[in-house]
Amino acid sequence: MKIKTLMKAGLVAAGLISATIMSAQAGTVLRYVEGSPNRGAKSEALMVFAKEVSEATGGELEIEIHWGGALLKWAAILPGVSIGTADMGTLVGPYAPKELMAMGIGDLPIGEAGDPWVGSRAMHELMTTNSDMIKAFDKQNVIYLGAIHTTAAQLMCNDDSGVSTLADLKGKKVRSAGIYAHALSDLGATPVSVSFGEIYQALDSGLLDCSLVYLYTLNPYKFWEVIDKVIKIDWGQVAGIAASINKDVWSGLTEEQRSVLREAGSKMVDTQAQKLIAQTNETIEAIEQNKYGRPVKLVQASAEDKAALDNASEKYIKDWMDKFSAEGYDAQAVMDQYVALLNKYAKERDDKGYPWDR
Repeated sequence: MKIKTLMKAGLVAAGLISATIMSAQAGTVLRYVEGSPNRGAKSEALMVFAKEVSEATGGELEIEIHWGGALLKWAAILPGVSIGTADMGTLVGPYAPKELMAMGIGDLPIGEAGDPWVGSRAMHELMTTNSDMIKAFDKQNVIYLGAIHTTAAQLMCNDDSGVSTLADLKGKKVRSAGIYAHALSDLGATPVSVSFGEIYQALDSGLLDCSLVYLYTLNPYKFWEVIDKVIKIDWGQVAGIAASINKDVWSGLTEEQRSVLREAGSKMVDTQAQKLIAQTNETIEAIEQNKYGRPVKLVQASAEDKAALDNASEKYIKDWMDKFSAEGYDAQAVMDQYVALLNKYAKERDDKGYPWDR
């Protein structure tokens, strides 16, 4: 009975894929699934992406975005896009850590990966040109279209924490995730697992002393109401996020249509980075000019503390490389290319500025 059920599910998925390919050729709709609501830099960039695809194809390809997990929840997006339940979707590495291990390189604190433009531009080029990365996505029956970023992580602390330096974190209750939680634990902090939506209440109640945070989230989540300082550590980011499309749907498109999607995906990298940087700068200005109506300090982490965070990260970077190598990929070659790309785009930024400022 189970085998028949699986066969039936496979036939349904195949039918959905076939129907989507035919409709795409006829100039109709590709269904895109996104786990977040339609607000914020990522969502705004996705809307621009969809509009550009429509305009560039004269309406031949339309992207219909399903927001807030309405069609598929975060953990179901990869399998859903893979079998064709949806045609396209936003993939987030931690929701499928083994299947999307390749994207995990973007979540590591390496060089200037925390800069939204440098990090996402390097990640985009790596994932669309490196043969091992392309093969890793092929195994999931998806195509990588565009890099998505979170900006560098900072540390925010509540009024009673007394935290100003890395040494002050010893014994403090800190919310973080992934390698960052492990590294902070190594440095003496006590990791506390709460969802992002629970951070405000946890800081307010004292369940948390501090939390890693992205500066652009201070306003929409009103974190400024329950903290007294932000320590600017610029430590890591999440860039293991991507816009993707089902490989069978992709194969059914014309080369011109695929070219439009590639170009729009690349432009989306710049669109989102520009919005993230603008929102981050607005938050810094609000703190420095006391626009929140209550004191929130912005403290720059010392060079020694930043070096200590980098040192604490090293074994977890090696752990990713070991695991990726165990899957049959050349992790060292991938890492070398990624570091070279980070250096390339950091130099371009330093020499020419960001693309939208030129």
